[in-house]
Amino acid sequence: MGAFAARFVALDATTVLSGGLIRWDARGRIVSLRRAPAGTRLADVCVLPALVNAHAHLQLPALAATAPTRTFVAWIHSVLQARQATSAAAERQLLRAAIADQLHLGVNAVGDIDSTGTSAEELRHSPLRGRCYRELTGFHLDERAARALLQERDGERVRGRPLAMQGGWSPHAPYSVSAALFRAAAARGRHLAIHCAEVPEEQQLLHSGRGAFADLLRELGRLPADHRAPNLGAVRWLEHLGVLSARTSLIHCQELERGDSARIAASGASIVVCPGTIEYFGRAAPPVPAWLAQGIPVALGTDSRASNTTLSMPAELARASRLWPGLAPETLFAMATRHGARAVGCRGLGQLRIGGRADFCTVPAAATFREALAAWVAGATAVAAVHVAGRRLPTVKAGSRR
Repeated sequence: MGAFAARFVALDATTVLSGGLIRWDARGRIVSLRRAPAGTRLADVCVLPALVNAHAHLQLPALAATAPTRTFVAWIHSVLQARQATSAAAERQLLRAAIADQLHLGVNAVGDIDSTGTSAEELRHSPLRGRCYRELTGFHLDERAARALLQERDGERVRGRPLAMQGGWSPHAPYSVSAALFRAAAARGRHLAIHCAEVPEEQQLLHSGRGAFADLLRELGRLPADHRAPNLGAVRWLEHLGVLSARTSLIHCQELERGDSARIAASGASIVVCPGTIEYFGRAAPPVPAWLAQGIPVALGTDSRASNTTLSMPAELARASRLWPGLAPETLFAMATRHGARAVGCRGLGQLRIGGRADFCTVPAAATFREALAAWVAGATAVAAVHVAGRRLPTVKAGSRR
């Protein structure tokens, strides 16, 4: 059993107990959330539910300082080279460090893209929850080859200790996945994470069959000789293939076309934006406030070390507050919690609730909860402590993970 009393205990982005008390049992499950009795000593902090990193590539290495960072297709070449140069042992070390970083930064759930089959095994030994999406690529695959790839990926499942995270597919992107592979993945009924409408070259490939991505696919030997462009933008193409649904998480969406956001809203799909990646490539901020107004759940993710300086969700919140200054701190915090849980298909996360795990972080209090939340979201204050299943994690040197 354990308990923590604080000046403010936030159950989610909008429900706050002033002078709150949280109790948990021996398993680290919350048994009580209430106002603290009179006379209870309150810690001068705000208790916040743990964050959800809705899109990450925890296993990808950082690129060399000399690698191109502004031309997307050249960047892809650098990522492929970096992955080839990373040994299996180094990849596991990167994963373990990334998992530890997430936990110490107040994250208890991720939507991780597993490109090699290694992430699931490492996550099995971690308290992180969320969803581990096995990446799928193959612009050249026909129906038979697509079914064979999915069967092969299914055979990779690790036996032994149950995985706390749920599974899913990540058909990588419309410029790297064939129509047959998209349809085969969607037919399995699992949750999907898809990089969508990220750059103009992607839309060019889909509309005309030409451009930088066509050249890249040809160079890789993955452009079928009889390929014909669908002459549809990325979102309309995914809709045509039956891929858009409430189980779909669309990543980036920088280059949406007219009517695309309405299609996404109607489908129930989520969008995940990654502020660090937006800044890394010098992109314009997408219209997140408009998407939210349409009812689209918009979540936040860190993406990877290859397109971000850190895998820090608090840092992503601070970037988001700069990119979309008109959004209220409660809205930004919801994007990092409840919306993230929705994006990865785990709605019980991103909040404190009876029966849920006592995963929370504390931040400095202020005169009001809103003032404290606004300061923390903007990056003016830092996480003071993190609890996972009621157990306080060892303190990390101040500023090393922000």
